[in-house]
Amino acid sequence: MQNLEKAFPGKEKSWYNRIAAQCYKFYVEDFLEFLSFPRYFNHEKIKFNNIQILDDALKENKGVIFVGGHFGSFEKLFYTLAHKGYVLCGVAYKQKDSVADKFFKTIREKYMQRQLYKGGSSTDLKAALNNNEMLILLSDQDARKKGKMVDFFGIPSSTPAGAAILHKRMGSPIIFFSITKINNQYHVNFKKINASTRLNIDQIVQEYTLALENTIKRNPEQYFWFHKRWKTSHS
Repeated sequence: MQNLEKAFPGKEKSWYNRIAAQCYKFYVEDFLEFLSFPRYFNHEKIKFNNIQILDDALKENKGVIFVGGHFGSFEKLFYTLAHKGYVLCGVAYKQKDSVADKFFKTIREKYMQRQLYKGGSSTDLKAALNNNEMLILLSDQDARKKGKMVDFFGIPSSTPAGAAILHKRMGSPIIFFSITKINNQYHVNFKKINASTRLNIDQIVQEYTLALENTIKRNPEQYFWFHKRWKTSHS
């Protein structure tokens, strides 16, 4: 509720309550379906609106830095892309509980080439891109002092910069992705992030952060508002 009030100030209390309730419902259902992967999910429910953007990026043969946030049914998107023959390498936070960590990793590695851990060796990240894989980075959690301060809903927010740094080092294109549930279908959109040589790392981070913000504004009930997004002070 605090995150919603920060991102959407001035709304009626009933609006916050409604969005929060819808958010809980969305993620409970999504998590239960995640547990069934890959056996029971019908990937035909996924509709790709502009997948040519992704295909063109892969033709550069530099890998793709696949950037998004904790919005929508992103695990369903990854599963479906793998089913279509795309090679994915995921980067995730290591769970504090070792049993839970192994549980999630086992499910994801049924449809990902492998799952790496955030904060691990950059050599593995570079190897994935050199192999022309899609390197998945969910770049919207509070990155503390290591992050770049960019605006997210008009609030200076510590944001992971790994995607921008890798782009500068490797020259790999950054593709922003979103997946939105509309009725009983999931609509996927891709956007190539403007990361020209004249932009610095902060500006690139702002580009993909703004793309996520615009996506969330259209369907705020499908964003994972439960994490402490604004934990790091900008003072």
